[in-house]
Formats: sequence, C-alpha cells, structure tokens
Amino acid sequence: MFKLSADFDSFLERWHMLPRSAHKLVPCKRDITPMQFGEMLQNIGIAEAVGHQDMRVLFYGSGIERVSGLKVTGKNYYDLLPPEFVKPLSVFHAYVLGTPCGAYVGDVVTTPGGSKYLYETLQYPLADEQGVVKYLMVYGLGRKPFGEEGDRDNANIGRDSIKEMRYLDLGAGAPAARIENFEFHR
Repeated sequence: MFKLSADFDSFLERWHMLPRSAHKLVPCKRDITPMQFGEMLQNIGIAEAVGHQDMRVLFYGSGIERVSGLKVTGKNYYDLLPPEFVKPLSVFHAYVLGTPCGAYVGDVVTTPGGSKYLYETLQYPLADEQGVVKYLMVYGLGRKPFGEEGDRDNANIGRDSIKEMRYLDLGAGAPAARIENFEFHR
C-alpha cells in the first residue's frame, strides 16, 4: 500500500481546508494565496492548460525552482521536455485535469555535477471561477545537494528518471496506471 511521506502533511492539511466554491472537488486558483500557504509558496508552482500541449507556467516559486533545477515561469512546460516525453506527459496532465485527480511523482534528478537526488511533487488540479478545471498546482520537495546551484539538464527529464508515479483519488476516481521503482504498471 502506497503512503505519502509525512513531509507532505502540512501542504495536504492546507489543501483540504481550501473552499470548493466553483467546483465540488477542487478549489479555485484564486484561493492559492499567501494567507493560505504562506512560507510554502516558495515550493509551489501553478500552470494553466491553454491548449493542446501548451501548459503555461504562471508561477514557480524559488524553492521549487531550486529543487527541480528548472526555471520555468512564463514558459510552456512542454517546450522544456525531450520530444519523446511530450506525449506521455500530456496524457498524464489530461488525466489529472480531466478526471480530476491528484498525482504523486518521484523524479530522480541528476545535477550538472553528477549528484542524484529524489525530487518529489504532489500535483493537484485547480478550477477557474466558472468551475472549469484548467490549472495545475505543483508542490515540490527535494534534497538538492548543498552547493549544487546549476540548472537541470533537460535531457535528464523523461521516463527513465521517474521512480514513482501514482494518481491520487480526489473523489472522482483515479487511473490505476502507475510507476513503481521505475517500472510502469497498468
């Protein structure tokens, strides 16, 4: 049985306290505020699905930039991916936003200096004020080695770096597909 690390407890507590004013299962993007998330904002990213394989990153906090090794605010997330990983990740996002459901991803990052560490994210959908689920909120944690400040090599992003991936049921169900210890299961 999969269990999230206790490192996510504070985030999840705040997530569950958010109002569901426009959609019965997910909060609105407007509710992700400093009042609700305070110091956690540095580890939060928010993106908007604006079209097919077009996920615009609206905000990516300084903490999540550091542990992910990516500086993506204002960019289309899919433009950063190796071409062979665009379709699988767009399917993943379609499930998260379309179901809607959450997801946990454990991604092994290789730094420019050759160090490796686990970058973990919770990815949850958000709605607009009309209840349309079109935003993705990412809360990321990782233990990047001290002194490793370089950006991640985008070629290091892909199936081979995903150690764990699970969809999380928010009330509408969730796909059974998952990755466990780098192995895909349906």
